[in-house]
Amino acid sequence: MIRLEIDSKQLVTETDNMLSAIKELARPSVLTEIAKAVFSITTERFVVAADNYARANPKKMHHVYEWGQIGLPSGRLFVMERQSVLNGMLVINTNFLPSRLPVPINPELLIPSRTGKVVSSRSIFAEKATVMEEGRSVSFVAKKILAFVGSDGMVFIKPGKQINILNPGGKGVKNAFAEFMLSWYLEHGTDIMNSSGLYERIANDVSIELSKNGSNINTVRRAVANIVQSSDLDRAVIR
Repeated sequence: MIRLEIDSKQLVTETDNMLSAIKELARPSVLTEIAKAVFSITTERFVVAADNYARANPKKMHHVYEWGQIGLPSGRLFVMERQSVLNGMLVINTNFLPSRLPVPINPELLIPSRTGKVVSSRSIFAEKATVMEEGRSVSFVAKKILAFVGSDGMVFIKPGKQINILNPGGKGVKNAFAEFMLSWYLEHGTDIMNSSGLYERIANDVSIELSKNGSNINTVRRAVANIVQSSDLDRAVIR
């Protein structure tokens, strides 16, 4: 008869090590890494959805694109930012970019007047995205003769006159981007992550690494880091 003593201490130690390694997935440092992948996956889908929505609703979204480039990726005046991760909660924000193109001139103002002159001076409304999204009015003093086409035809404004524009982007643009972003994430964010396979891949890769390399928290960190690095994080700004 052979009697073998069961090493219960070693069994408990290995089990504790395994549990400690698995619990590492809930650590802030690991959650931050996972959040990077979540951010990349969701924002990549969101910006495409925003482009499609803008083309279908130009009066609401024209302000977050360059003049004449509504819905075009190259014309976006916004980037998505990963601001922070707190207790597993990812905070995503938007940063609006300055416009670099001149404000378009109404075609009627390009028709020569009796003197043969046309409107040729162009200005750049750099903060158009921010100002219009916030619904802010614009006030300035005319430095030279200004011309625009109003409801009653051509209008000329003399230098020195105070100009007040209550809704420079139109009434429909105020908070239009923010509202679309909120509704899109509420409707699609969870489903996109559930169908992305990210969480399943993390669980699978961590399990494989633990079976090969033993129960070590560094193994978990390394497995998660490898998955995150395989995500394309250069398509949006990360802060």
